[in-house]
Amino acid sequence: MMKNKFLWLSLFCLVGMMILSSCKKEFTITVQSNNEEWGTVSGGGIYTEGAAISIEAKANKGCQFVSWQDGNTDNPRTITVKSDETYVAIFTSWNQDVFFSVSATQKVYFSSGNLQWSAVGSHAVADGGTAAGTWRFAPHQWDTIGANNSNISSTYTGWIDLFCWGTSGYNGIDPYDTYIPDTAYGSAAYNITGTYFDWGIYNAINNPITNTTDAPGTWRALTYDEWNYLLNFRNTSSGVRYAYGVVMGISGLIIVPDNWSTSTYQLNQINKSSTFTSNTIDIKDWVKMEAEGCVFLPAAGDRGGTVVYFVISFGSYWTTSGEYLAFTSDVIGPGYCDRTVGQAVRLVRDVK
Repeated sequence: MMKNKFLWLSLFCLVGMMILSSCKKEFTITVQSNNEEWGTVSGGGIYTEGAAISIEAKANKGCQFVSWQDGNTDNPRTITVKSDETYVAIFTSWNQDVFFSVSATQKVYFSSGNLQWSAVGSHAVADGGTAAGTWRFAPHQWDTIGANNSNISSTYTGWIDLFCWGTSGYNGIDPYDTYIPDTAYGSAAYNITGTYFDWGIYNAINNPITNTTDAPGTWRALTYDEWNYLLNFRNTSSGVRYAYGVVMGISGLIIVPDNWSTSTYQLNQINKSSTFTSNTIDIKDWVKMEAEGCVFLPAAGDRGGTVVYFVISFGSYWTTSGEYLAFTSDVIGPGYCDRTVGQAVRLVRDVK
C-alpha cells in the first residue's frame, strides 16, 4: 500500500513539473537598427522567460555603433528575457566627404576621433620598419580616456590619449614619455610642422571608419595658425564656424564644415566662448549632425606626469607650431606650456 502511494506521489510530481514547464511563458525580443544603411542587428526572436540571450549590432563601413536606445553600450549585449521587448541599435554615419578650410588655399578632412596609443602590437613607421605599440583613432568623436591616462607606460596595454609634444616615437621620443627635459621633445626649433615628430606623418594609424590601417603620412596635425583660421576667419555658407556643446554627456567644441546648413540643427552661442551647456545634443540630433559632417573635440583635460587634470572641463589640443588650442567655458584661443604636458591630438588630411 505504501509502495503504491509513493508511486502515485511520484507520478503526480512528474505530471506537475511537466505542466509547469509547458506553461512557461515565451516572449518576443525584437532587435532593430535605426538605419539599415548604417548597420545591421542580430539576436531577435521568440524565447522562453528567463533565458539569457545575446543581441549584437554591426556597423557598416563608414559608420559606427553608438549605443542601444536605452543608453547601454554593450555590444554584444546579454539580456534576460522577462517580457516582450524591443531593442534599437543606434548607428551614426561619419561623413568623410565634407571639408574644413584651414587657410585661404588649404582645406582638410578631420579624423573621426582623437588619437590614441596602446603598448600592444606594432605598427609601420615612415622611416622604414616597425615600432612598438598601436595607434588608432578613438571609436567615437566624444571618446576620452580621462583618468586612465595616469597608467601611461611603455607596457600599459590599455589606451592613452594625452601626449607630450612631438611624441610620435621618432628619434626615441615615445608616446609614453612623461618627464624628460623639455628641450628633448620634438625639434629644438620648437616647430615640428612637416617632420617625423608629427604623430600622423610618422605612424601608421588604425582607422575604425574604413576598417583599414592608414599608412604613415596619411594624416597630420594642424599648426596653430590653421586652427585659428578654422575657428575665427574662414567663410562658411551658414556663417557658423563652431559652438560649445555637450554630446553624449561629454563637454567639448562642435566644429561645423564649410558647407554646413543650419536646417540640420540650430546651434546657440556660435563663434564665441560660452558655457558648454549652451548646446546639449541628444543622440537623435547628433546622429544627424555627424552625418552632415560635424566634428566634436571633447574636453579631454591634460596630464602632468601621471596626474590627469580638468577632464570634461578643459580642452587642450597640440599644434605642430608650439602653441596648443585651449578652450574652457570662458575662453578659447592659443595656450603655451612646457612640452612635457600631456594633451590631446586631433589629426587631419589635406584635400588634394
